[in-house]
This record gives sequence, structure tokens and C-alpha cells, in this order.
Amino acid sequence: MQEQLTRSSGKKHHKKKILEITDFIYPISKLRAKKYKIKDHVNLSGFNPLKGALFIPMTNIYNYNTKKGIVVCGLKNGIHPNKNEIKILKKAGIQAYCFNLVPRAILASAAGFKVSATGIVK
Repeated sequence: MQEQLTRSSGKKHHKKKILEITDFIYPISKLRAKKYKIKDHVNLSGFNPLKGALFIPMTNIYNYNTKKGIVVCGLKNGIHPNKNEIKILKKAGIQAYCFNLVPRAILASAAGFKVSATGIVK
């Protein structure tokens, strides 16, 4: 875990905690490197622990503003997309899928953390 200095309203500063998450990713398009920063995600796992009153916005939960990095989708553990589903995911701009990163990122955000996520190509 790291801490980042962030600017709040006015001139005061406070430290925002950053949770580092690493997970295996499964490419659906050609990925040349073995490790990637995750810049965003789509939750397709069918599970969201933050419903109703617990709902929190997931915008900008990742710790870096970069055009580099990839977008992943979170799937239910053990589910691998078929050819038709892969076509749809590619059209949505998703480059890989994973099983554990997305639920961890959601819970980290709910706890007030920013997320620095890395995907290791499996």
C-alpha cells in the first residue's frame, strides 16, 4: 500500500491511500508484454457487493491518469468467453479478462482507496 498526497477543497492536503492489486489477465486481443497497468474495468461477473444504499461511484478509482494501460473485464471465476462473446468484448474496447481484480477494486474503492492495478498475462 502507498500513500499519495491529494488536494482537497481549499489549500489543505491530505493523504489518500493507494491499494496495489495484481491479478492474472487472459488476453482477448494481441498483447505483446507480459505485464500491464490496468486503466479501467468493466464488471461482468454478475456480482456487485455495492448495491442500493452501499452503491458508490467507480469513476476514476485508478490511481493514474494515463492513456497507456488496458481495460479489463471481470468475469465470474472459471468462466471463459466464447468466440461470439470475445467479439462483443473487443467492440467494447476490452483487451483482457480476469477473475479477482475487479471485485477487489470495487471493495477497495468502497473503503476509500485509490487503486493501482497490474495484470500479469496468463
